[in-house]
Order: sequence, then C-alpha cells, then structure tokens
Amino acid sequence: MLRPPAHPVPCHSCGFELYHPVAESATTRLGLYDDARFPGRCILMLQVHYTSLEQVPPAVMQAFGQDIQRAMWAIRIATGATRVNVAILGNRDPHVHAHLIPRWPNREAKPDCSPWDDPRPKAALPPEAIERLVRALGAVLRTS
Repeated sequence: MLRPPAHPVPCHSCGFELYHPVAESATTRLGLYDDARFPGRCILMLQVHYTSLEQVPPAVMQAFGQDIQRAMWAIRIATGATRVNVAILGNRDPHVHAHLIPRWPNREAKPDCSPWDDPRPKAALPPEAIERLVRALGAVLRTS
C-alpha cells in the first residue's frame, strides 16, 4: 500500500466497496471501517474479485498477506492499539477481504473475546475522527 486511492472504486463483479478509502497497492485497497468501538478498524480488500481464499492465486495470496501485515503495523502505529485482530470470513460479502480490528484490552469489557462479541452498541465515528484516522493511517503507510 504505497499510494493514496484516487477515489472509492467498487468491485465490478459484486459491488463490494470500502467505507473510507485509505490506501491501495497493486493487489489491495485499504479502507477505514466506521466503528467507534474500535477506532482504526479497517477492511483490506483484494483489487481483483475472488469469492473464496482457495480461488486466490499463490502470488496474489502472498501479496495479500504482506499487505495485511503492513496494514496491521499502520493501525498499531496510528492508533496505539495493543494488538490487531484479523478475520477473513466471507459469510456476507462475496469478495475476499480481511477485517483488521485494533484492540485495547485495558479499555474493553471482553478483551479476550472476538470483536463480534463486544457488548458495546455499534456507533459511527465522528467525521473529524474519520479524517484524522484516514490521514494518520495513510501517513504511516507512505513511510513503509
């Protein structure tokens, strides 16, 4: 993820797109997910449409893994998170993507559970927080 995205681009096959684009590489696009419980939560999607990991060619899978690592690093630096959870599910959206969820065990009611078990009500981030996080994540990724 070396360059900022030109603009949000949905998948031509399924329409999957990111909430707030942050950065892109030749293989992936990273976007901020609007979730105030986990500020800095992102989704990393493949540029090319695949519906399942076993369909992804090995070279693309390797690049996807490298971009996941870069994005995790950027999230930790930009947010001060203790760790970043990664989930690749594919149950709802038919486009391979990874959820990257920053975690702060000392600020969470259930730090040893999945983010989907978090008891806090889901809420949107304030617009200024979105802008700040997109800028911070992008700045970290440009230095990598």
